[in-house]
This record gives sequence, structure tokens and C-alpha cells, in this order.
Amino acid sequence: MRTARSFSLAGVLLAGLVLALSGCGGGGTTSQPAVINNTGVADCADGTVASYMGTSCSQAPAVMQWTAYTCTSTPASLCTALGSNGSNIKMKMDPNGKHTILVVGSGLWNVTAGQSVDIAIQGSVYGATTNNNWPHFGNLLGQTGDGTEDNKTTVSCSTNCVALQGVSDIPCSNTSPVAYCIDQITIDPYLSETAKFKPASSSQPYLFTIEIKLDGGISGTATVQSVGIHLS
Repeated sequence: MRTARSFSLAGVLLAGLVLALSGCGGGGTTSQPAVINNTGVADCADGTVASYMGTSCSQAPAVMQWTAYTCTSTPASLCTALGSNGSNIKMKMDPNGKHTILVVGSGLWNVTAGQSVDIAIQGSVYGATTNNNWPHFGNLLGQTGDGTEDNKTTVSCSTNCVALQGVSDIPCSNTSPVAYCIDQITIDPYLSETAKFKPASSSQPYLFTIEIKLDGGISGTATVQSVGIHLS
């Protein structure tokens, strides 16, 4: 079974290399209509996790406040490489995805056998009604062997949750759907993981946590190029 799956993954990956994925907006360069920001909060802009801490920004209608970053890893040098407060993790706007923030690790969080890293970015959000992750793997597999990669965004919507209890989770393991472990040209394979909730007010925003976990297991690897966060 593992041999058949590896062949399937390799075949789909090879086909995917023919296509250029330029962003969470679906690849290609077609511009999207501008979003009018009436929130009174500045648009989100390129930066780092560290530069986001203690600030607020908007991808209208959603407004996010960024409050905390934590990292634990084996070895500890993995977290060190990601920088104090995530200063080496980029937060990039996607020109092809108007409600997308790309959390980019630049390969620094990828792991091999015996290694692991667990990153959490916390904050609060109001105005949004959906939460959907979109992992990007570039030309690598999300995992090999017994390695695992998991990207999950949790919006604590409590009794105001409409679907999936506010959680969008795209786990990649040797038993996951193939699409969860290789680059996808559209978000379609992940739409079933779209969490929905009633919008929070500015006076009572929802807390959220973005988690990115990679574990190389005993004999595997785990990798993710970036994770597209969609709070809209």
C-alpha cells in the first residue's frame, strides 16, 4: 500500500510541476476587484510575525489583532532559526487572494527524522464569517515515511459557530488524502475544511490560533512552504 501511494504522490507531483502556482488566489496573474476597507483599521501589509505582534490590521471585512507567538522544537535550534517572536517567519499579502495572509517559513521549519517543531500565532478577529487554511508545498511532498505536517486555524466562536466549530484543519500524514500533501492549483480540495461562524463585534472579538506543526517521526520528513490563512 505504501509503494502504491508513493507512486501516486510522485505522479501527481510531477504533473503539478507543469503548472505554476503563484498564490492563494488560484495561480495566474488575473487581478481581482479592489476591496473597499470601511473598518477604520489599516490594511494588512507585508511583514514578519514579530512585526505583527501588538498590532491590528484589516482584510475587510475581517479585522485581526495579533497578540502572541510561541515555538517549541526538537532540537531547540529550529525555533532559534525562526527568530525571536518569529522574526524570520514572513507574513505576505497574496496579490491573487484578497483575503489571504501567507505565513512563510522559508524552509526554516522543515524537519527530518527525529525532529519536530510546533508554532502557534494567536490573536483576535471580528467581522469575519469564515476560516479556511490553504497549505502550499512547492515542489516537495508534505511528508515522507512516518512524518506529519499539520496546519490548523482555530477561531473560538463558541455558541456562534455555524460549521466545523470554527476550526480549519488540513493534516498531512501517510494516511491523509493526497491533496493534503502536495501543491494544489486551486483551493477546491480544502473547501470541505471551511469553518463558518456568525460575525463577532469589535467589542467582543473571537480569539484565534494559527498552528503549524511538523514532525519527522522516526524515519520520515515533513515540510510546508507556506500556509495561506483566510479569515473573511
